[in-house]
Amino acid sequence: MSEPLVLSHLSGIKRALLEGEKRPVFLEFLRQTDDRRGLYTLYDRTGRLHYAGKASDLPRRLDQHLSDRHADSWDEMTLFFLSEAADIAELEGLLVAAAHPPGNRQKPRIGSDRRRELKRFLRKDAIEQIDQVVYPQKTHPRQESPDGLSGRITPKKLKGVKQSKLASVLGITQAGLAS
Repeated sequence: MSEPLVLSHLSGIKRALLEGEKRPVFLEFLRQTDDRRGLYTLYDRTGRLHYAGKASDLPRRLDQHLSDRHADSWDEMTLFFLSEAADIAELEGLLVAAAHPPGNRQKPRIGSDRRRELKRFLRKDAIEQIDQVVYPQKTHPRQESPDGLSGRITPKKLKGVKQSKLASVLGITQAGLAS
């Protein structure tokens, strides 16, 4: 069986533990474990996620957050200690992309963004649906029709098509089609 990515975690750790009289004991607790690399999340006073980050040395990184630009923005933290097999940067990217913490400024690096590809696909699908309405007798869209219509759908070609038929094929109301 392979080693888990998340070896252990500490949640609900108050900032006061890093600043108060128990600070040396807490930092020693973190330093005595071999699990020092991982992810962490910082929460504001209302309990909302403010920032998610990665660290090769969690105790040192948390100490930095006591005086950096996030210093006044967080009150609680959660630590996730990760195995050597874990890709910390990719896991941080997933966390940031899913949660959108307001304290994270950089765009997460998690594979390629397929939104543009999806937009093209949806546009192509919509055009094919319109083709089916304009050329209902066709088995293949955009072939020459008996009335001479062919090629890309234009507003001029759509003039003869009933709005109700076009709206029903596209799955929208006639009011939505008119706007």
